[in-house]
Amino acid sequence: MITGETEAIIQRQLGEEDYDEFFGSRKKRKARRAKRAAKKVERRSAPKRIERKAKRKVFFSKLGQAYQGLGGATALGAAIDTITKPTTVSKYPLTNNEVSEDYSISVGASNDDPLPDKKQFPIKYIIVGSVVFIGIIGVIVYANKKKKLRMQQYR
Repeated sequence: MITGETEAIIQRQLGEEDYDEFFGSRKKRKARRAKRAAKKVERRSAPKRIERKAKRKVFFSKLGQAYQGLGGATALGAAIDTITKPTTVSKYPLTNNEVSEDYSISVGASNDDPLPDKKQFPIKYIIVGSVVFIGIIGVIVYANKKKKLRMQQYR
């Protein structure tokens, strides 16, 4: 209703012919859209853009050929596995693949010395702290969304 009243007031003050130009006519809208479409076509047919697109296509085709030449995803996965999960290689392999009895191999502390018990932080404090932390983050996100919504209403 307010829009209709405002429209009537503007129409009375400006007149019929100026009123249409004030709010934007369909002819002008079509002209603006055609102008934007022409600029878009011009941008897409620019020589620099076409050249960059061709270079990108050549680069990715070469990359794909190199990828297939290496053996594809299976070979790359196997290479990554060899790096991340190396196998132990002994410098002097034994003929019977057993460790001789005159020496022993151990890593870390022996079983005779048990590790002292560490005082652990109670799990209930960790749970309560994480719930409080997530709650604070939720309140901050909610406040930011509410603030953005208010800012959009004023525009």
